[in-house]
Formats: sequence, structure tokens, C-alpha cells
Amino acid sequence: MASEEPTPIYCDGAQVGCAPFTVAIVFTVSQPPGKGTQLPTPVADLRMSPEHAKILCIILYRQLKDFEQQLGQQIPIHPQVAQHFGLSPSEDW
Repeated sequence: MASEEPTPIYCDGAQVGCAPFTVAIVFTVSQPPGKGTQLPTPVADLRMSPEHAKILCIILYRQLKDFEQQLGQQIPIHPQVAQHFGLSPSEDW
């Protein structure tokens, strides 16, 4: 069987849920402007163990920190986005 490359998927949102044996991440894409107040459309639903999710977070963190070092600056987070999610770029990063 020939291996196929996975189809790239764009997302601009995510919903995360945790349970004792599963972490679920539903990636979504918002509707184009002018389409009213429709809910985002799910584009991928990932499930993994909490241990797997934690390792993934550590790896992603390291990759982004390395990328910021290559850029010579931090990846900016818009203040309204940080406030919406209750994040502090100086404390949480």
C-alpha cells in the first residue's frame, strides 16, 4: 500500500476538553466575514491520552521558543486575545 501524505488543514480556533483518560482537541475554522453569526466549522477532532497531550505541549513549546530565538523576537499575542483567554504573555510564556 502506498503511503499518502496527509491533507493540510487550516484552522483558526480550537476547543479543548480533558478527562481522566482522554484529551480532546477539536480544531475549527470560522465562517468568512459577511456570513452572519454562524458557529465555527470543525475541521479535525484529535483524541489522545493526557500523557501524550502533555508531551505534545512540551515539544510544541520548545519548537516555538527555538523559532522565536531564530527570529530574534517573541511571537506577538494581541492584547485583546490574551485578555479574552486570561493569558499573561510574561507569566504564561
